[in-house]
Amino acid sequence: MKNLSALSLLSSLVLVSSCGGERNQGVDRKIPAQLVEEQLSEGRYRALLRPLNNRLSGFIPTGVVDIRIVGDRVEVLTFLDDDAKVAHRQAIQLGTSCPTTSDDTNADGVIDGPEATRVSGGVLIPLDGDLNSALSEKDVYPVGSGFTYNEKASLKELEVDTRVRTGQNLNLEGRVVLVLGVARETGLPETVASSESLPPSATIPVVCGVLKRVN
Repeated sequence: MKNLSALSLLSSLVLVSSCGGERNQGVDRKIPAQLVEEQLSEGRYRALLRPLNNRLSGFIPTGVVDIRIVGDRVEVLTFLDDDAKVAHRQAIQLGTSCPTTSDDTNADGVIDGPEATRVSGGVLIPLDGDLNSALSEKDVYPVGSGFTYNEKASLKELEVDTRVRTGQNLNLEGRVVLVLGVARETGLPETVASSESLPPSATIPVVCGVLKRVN
């Protein structure tokens, strides 16, 4: 029952068109000029999260991101249906493209964290326990084999925090959302890399999607 409303939301978004990190990493692909404009208007943004690296667990995870901006209020809802009972680091990234199997540059069969970041860019907004600040709750992320995350923030505070950390203005249209994390005991090739001194399993992307404005 915990995820009933989120499941309903996911079902309603099946026809929404979307596509398939770590902080302060570079972006290899050019960011369109409109993405550095300010987030001036209210609106609603959604992304359907499509699976990445699902062969690692044999489970095909899916999810959805729903973001609403009304006045100075930003509300973020993410839902993930996954079978890995681990902490899922999640973030809105600086880039505009999700990684694909062609981005597995060392051909080890796994799109690892650094490979994904080269495509999707570094972190614009970490979706952690405190949306207003990327630092105060940076290690608090959703945990579970299926989770619903719901946090709120001040648009003004979020814009200031984002600009100070990244040099980018907050503009959600076309941004990538990445959710990371597989079970620590998952068998991984020795070539799988990580960053931020985290185990590789913690930074492997499991789903990705691109935010689109829906109203």
